[in-house]
Amino acid sequence: MARGPKKWNEETIARFLKEGRGTGEGVDYKPWLGVGDFSSRGRCHRIFGLKTNRIHHLFSDVEYDLFLLLEWSADIIDIREQYPLDRDLTQQIAAAHGIRHPHYPGTHTPAVMTVDFLVTQLRAGQTIHSAFNAKRTEEAEDANSLEKLELQRLYWNGFDSPHHLVFHSEIPTVHARNIEWIRGAQLSDGEIERYPGYFNEYANRMADELTRSQRSESLSDYCAKFDIKCGLEAGTGLRVARLLMQSRVLMPDLSQPNLYDCPLPAFKVTARPGNLRLVGGM
Repeated sequence: MARGPKKWNEETIARFLKEGRGTGEGVDYKPWLGVGDFSSRGRCHRIFGLKTNRIHHLFSDVEYDLFLLLEWSADIIDIREQYPLDRDLTQQIAAAHGIRHPHYPGTHTPAVMTVDFLVTQLRAGQTIHSAFNAKRTEEAEDANSLEKLELQRLYWNGFDSPHHLVFHSEIPTVHARNIEWIRGAQLSDGEIERYPGYFNEYANRMADELTRSQRSESLSDYCAKFDIKCGLEAGTGLRVARLLMQSRVLMPDLSQPNLYDCPLPAFKVTARPGNLRLVGGM
């Protein structure tokens, strides 16, 4: 909700507005709050968005896991984290419904409230915006947190935008860990392919093989044999398979605890990969 530097005042808010925080879309979006705005925030995360082509600032493990799930959703085309609500409007709503509007601790400055995620979905050619807050389950017992969440619900209802409250106990952690593992196949910072199109070449070859033949072995066993057959460094085939999963060419069952041990029939090959989208070292 309301987070930020230790000392908040109207000048701080004016500076953030001048910096363009909370504005833009996709790669041009600037979150209202960033990890660097805090001297200590516990387990914060900075993660590169494969759909937005920018770094996302997340302030908890719950936000991180929810981000992974949202990004994996095929119909979500943009994710804006730490999105600011119009402060004049939240104050009006609070006054109209007898809700205490949050202030920055130790000040009389009304807080700029933020929603953890504002996502853009594309459904049947129509653009839909939905708001998400990720919370620990115990926050459901905190009266102050519930009051602020109710204020957010009323705010988003006014825009005809769904407001979803997601508790950590509701997040399928096996799905999140699988997505995290799949995403890890992307090029790391500074990493460069052996030659342009290196991964695309072997992704096409692997997809072609899996399309043409029925195999009952596990994914890890198949990938190990693929490495030997193609003369690749050990682990390359499994990385290619993860890239195929990321591009939805090889569709996994995310409910399985260890995808690499799953038999190949548990995966569905949907299409040829074409040009895989790699980030990190390109």
